[in-house]
Amino acid sequence: MHYQSHLLSNGLRIIHLPSNSPVSYCGFGVASGTRDELAKEFGMAHFVEHMLFKGTDKRRAWHILNRMENVGGELNAYTTKEETYVYSIFMEEHIGRAIELLSDLVFNSRFPEKELEKELDVVLDEINSYKDNPSELIYDEFENLLFKDHALGHNILGEESTLNEFDREISLAFYQKHYVASNMIFFSMGATPFKKIVRMVESYCKDVADIPYKNNRVAPLPQQAITKVDVKDTFQAHAFVGGRSYSMYDERRTGLFLLNNILGGPGMNSRLNVALREKNG
Repeated sequence: MHYQSHLLSNGLRIIHLPSNSPVSYCGFGVASGTRDELAKEFGMAHFVEHMLFKGTDKRRAWHILNRMENVGGELNAYTTKEETYVYSIFMEEHIGRAIELLSDLVFNSRFPEKELEKELDVVLDEINSYKDNPSELIYDEFENLLFKDHALGHNILGEESTLNEFDREISLAFYQKHYVASNMIFFSMGATPFKKIVRMVESYCKDVADIPYKNNRVAPLPQQAITKVDVKDTFQAHAFVGGRSYSMYDERRTGLFLLNNILGGPGMNSRLNVALREKNG
């Protein structure tokens, strides 16, 4: 099966993959992540993702959380360094409900002040719990070195000092700047005819303004080899070796994936796994 695509007049692109499954999936992808934050906004992309669920012009947080749960569906979101995704998984007959809810979240969020303060505490707690997991934390430490002094380097969750400066005005400004139709796609997979999906998305997003979006991303500069050792009071040691690699469009990437698996991939017979686990226990 092939992807189907349609571009609305306001710049929102709709992408659909037909499927015979009774379970459908759809959502919005926003080309905005942590690499699009200013220094004073570190953690803002992830924080805005949280705030989308805290109230819109016609819904409170409780109604948002229950809208898909009441029909056995799921509503969720996540943030990466380059994108933010808000999505839902549901039985195919509820696609209209999902599209209406998701459109409301990404285009009509209100960022209520009292919810903002509570959500800041949630994210700060998330940061502290993350620090308790060195096997995860080392990935961020590594990227901070690999992309030193670049927007790709800093942690997706942000830093406590920056988060404490967030208020409704700053958060709304980031949201209004990046959550525009021309910087987003609507994606879906399921058995619903594509023409019907286009009609539904257009009906809920027709009033969204056509605002041009300017991408200010710059590539990171070359980085010199570096070694860093942190001594911590833990029972295990965590090591990370790596560097920059091929583009996702480079034909050599497939061979690199194979080499990566041979040397240290998830397979039980990778050379690293055999050396550490089988030979040395």
